[in-house]
Amino acid sequence: KRLGQVFVGIVPGCAAWRMGLGLPFRVVLTLGAATCQQGSAWIPPPSTSSSFLASPTKVGKRVCSVTSNSESSGDLTSFRAVLAGAATATALARRRVHHQSASSCIRCLSSRSMAPKLTEFDPKRRPIFVVGNEAADVDSLVSAFVLASVLDNEADEAIPLAQITREEFRLRGDAVMLFKDAGIEVGEDGSPLQMRFWDEVDWEIVSSVEKRGLVLTDHNKMTALVKEVFDGKVEMIVDHHADSNAYPDVKKTLDESVGSACTLVAEQLLAKPSPSKSHATLLAGVMLLDCRNFGKASEASKGTARDREALDKLKATLLGEVDETAWFDQLWKARYDVSGLTPRELLMLDMKAAPVEGFGPVQIAFSSMMGTLDSCISKAGGATELLEVIKQFAKDKGYQATVALFAKDEQKRKALVTVPLTEEQQPLCDAIVARLSGAPGNLPKALQENPLYEAQAILEKGFGLEKREDLSPLQAYFLRAEISRKTLLPRVCSEEVANSSL
Repeated sequence: KRLGQVFVGIVPGCAAWRMGLGLPFRVVLTLGAATCQQGSAWIPPPSTSSSFLASPTKVGKRVCSVTSNSESSGDLTSFRAVLAGAATATALARRRVHHQSASSCIRCLSSRSMAPKLTEFDPKRRPIFVVGNEAADVDSLVSAFVLASVLDNEADEAIPLAQITREEFRLRGDAVMLFKDAGIEVGEDGSPLQMRFWDEVDWEIVSSVEKRGLVLTDHNKMTALVKEVFDGKVEMIVDHHADSNAYPDVKKTLDESVGSACTLVAEQLLAKPSPSKSHATLLAGVMLLDCRNFGKASEASKGTARDREALDKLKATLLGEVDETAWFDQLWKARYDVSGLTPRELLMLDMKAAPVEGFGPVQIAFSSMMGTLDSCISKAGGATELLEVIKQFAKDKGYQATVALFAKDEQKRKALVTVPLTEEQQPLCDAIVARLSGAPGNLPKALQENPLYEAQAILEKGFGLEKREDLSPLQAYFLRAEISRKTLLPRVCSEEVANSSL
């Protein structure tokens, strides 16, 4: 039975439109003769459903549409959640959210109704947003979530914020498990309802609040997206990465040596009169993950005495005895259980954007992949197919190139892939490879003095790049197993070279 179709929002380049895939719902939507509004985008209504479906150029952009048949009234009832989320489709378009399948489109739009859009603040308090880095890994999510509770007071309304959409949260299995373990109120998808996600905030209203403030956790320099709203508003930094010194006058708690930003937040939580057990649980779980269970796991310990002391205090004060190894194993398994994720979702899972010195304001995507290169190639259907997935990802997100770091294979070797958006960006990728291949001889002084470069033996052995000729045209390389994004990214982005060889 043909029930019609519904326009649910603008999503540039949506594969569900291009591939002609259907969603399991079909709803009648009457479009009047007057111009309709969806969010902040004005869309001329089509004269008929058929002409609309056949002529996407009438609205100027491709759309995510409902195209399959259904005779079940229950389906229509279930679809109300999607309609509730349609008004936020413009926010999705701004972030260039792209879905490989119709099922991910329906899941995404359904999730929009889980939390109301943030449009109002406590008139008696000043809004302060506490935000983790753009990768939104579990350290960033939890450190922002708990630090907001620490900073919230009678004068300041502290709001935990993630630089992803709520729909992307489900990709982070360790975070989903940990928030549940801590007893935090979550939605059907496991996302914390008290946390705000980037697409759930009316940023025009936020920008109009002159006294707004920003706190950075797990990074120390705003992304371009955040800077648009909070330029000049950074008030505090809590981080464990090398200091960019972008905001020299703000209050900082920064220790590059510790394994987790949550260690630094734990110290602040424990200083409160009545710290929360649920927040302590969140912090402890992340610290175990980031410190690799302090050497009790198969991975080498990344923890320090400061990390261990903070975790022990959480246990003694709030948590009691904890089987650290069993809990770590569960969280670690949840983190790396990516069997149900597509290669595109893996690119999104732990991604940061950064400029590359010497190439102007262009941004590259740097993704830490949960899985080996060969397993990802298998998921994509081949090396050429993976190459196309990565190019499409960069195009949809607005990046000029993508660098992907893959997990260790059976021979204990990591892998690196560099993919230019077009042939015009090939010199950018060539420069990235040259900077990595030239180490340690080309390392600038700041990186020579970076303790992680010594710990990962980069000062002695470099990054160990070795070209994989068998995957052409995919530009892929073997990499030493010890290398991490915390050492790769600074060398990739820095144009400076050493005056003399090490």
